[in-house]
Amino acid sequence: MNIVFIWTGVTSYMADCWRALSRMPGVRLKIYIQEKAQAGTRFNQAEVLEGLDTVLLYENEFLDKDKIRSQIVGFQPTVFFIVGWRARLPRFFALDRSFLSVPKVLIFDLPFAWTLKKLIAPIVLYPYLRRFKVAFVPGRCASQYARWLGFRGSKIKEGLFSLNVSTLSAGVQEVVERRGFLFVARYVRDKRLDILVGAYKKYRKRVEYDAKETCWTLTCCGMGSYEKWIENVDGVENRGFLQPNEIRALYKTHGALVLTSDYETWGMVIAEACASGLPVICTKACGSHIELVKENGFVCETNDVDAIAEAMFQIHTMRNEERITMGMKGLDRVRPYSCEVWTERVAQITSSLAR
Repeated sequence: MNIVFIWTGVTSYMADCWRALSRMPGVRLKIYIQEKAQAGTRFNQAEVLEGLDTVLLYENEFLDKDKIRSQIVGFQPTVFFIVGWRARLPRFFALDRSFLSVPKVLIFDLPFAWTLKKLIAPIVLYPYLRRFKVAFVPGRCASQYARWLGFRGSKIKEGLFSLNVSTLSAGVQEVVERRGFLFVARYVRDKRLDILVGAYKKYRKRVEYDAKETCWTLTCCGMGSYEKWIENVDGVENRGFLQPNEIRALYKTHGALVLTSDYETWGMVIAEACASGLPVICTKACGSHIELVKENGFVCETNDVDAIAEAMFQIHTMRNEERITMGMKGLDRVRPYSCEVWTERVAQITSSLAR
């Protein structure tokens, strides 16, 4: 099987999945990635993509279509896995006449919503969507949108996002104490840092008044224009942008992940926290809460400061053993999203389309 992935943005979790897939017997893998402008990333891309057959293109660079066509002809692809429909590179692979005979899988994580843009999408996107045999999505929320776009039954496959569960869970059993809240996301409007800070302040007041204990700190990791919301707030530490291995270390030293988004297509950070044995506090806007957050955390109403503050207080007042037990339940929930399971899923989709 010769598999080609056309992706946007460099991510460590997809790199782990691709490595696992490339190790499967009989699989050859080639990856094309369109990244934002070269100065717009702080990822150590060479380290993240090490060992993979990748072609990294930046959105502000010239797209040499003839060169790509010659590369694909030599590779003889069995199937294309193409992410989304907005970026230039995925649209080229989906629509170019040279690739008409190659079966294509559409990848996206968008949930359905009653908005004009999504309601008319099946009509507007029809010339694009008709090129695809299968939709590959993260979970139930995106499956609803896939059905709206015209995919039916067996043409919708869930389990798009996976991660290296074994790496993240290594040493979790040895953690003896978990304290502190952790926020990992871009500092942008959708992540609602104002809600996060508001809830954290309420939590601090309640701990100081009711429990008369030392408040936990709130560690924030990310970058973006809304950084001002976490500046000069008592108990909040802004770590800025961190590399994946630095984030993994923080998962194992904190008491709970907090994600206050009012729009989150799935939320890989929740999966990473679960794999690290970390309890989760998130909003209902986070798509992955359906699959990943049950008895291992708290799912709050979106934009509800009081509910998030209450969840923080509940986590704080638990005994350390109770928090560790809660987090380990999340590890059980995330195991079906391991790289190993994902590779089998991709291989099955590829074999089916090849037949």
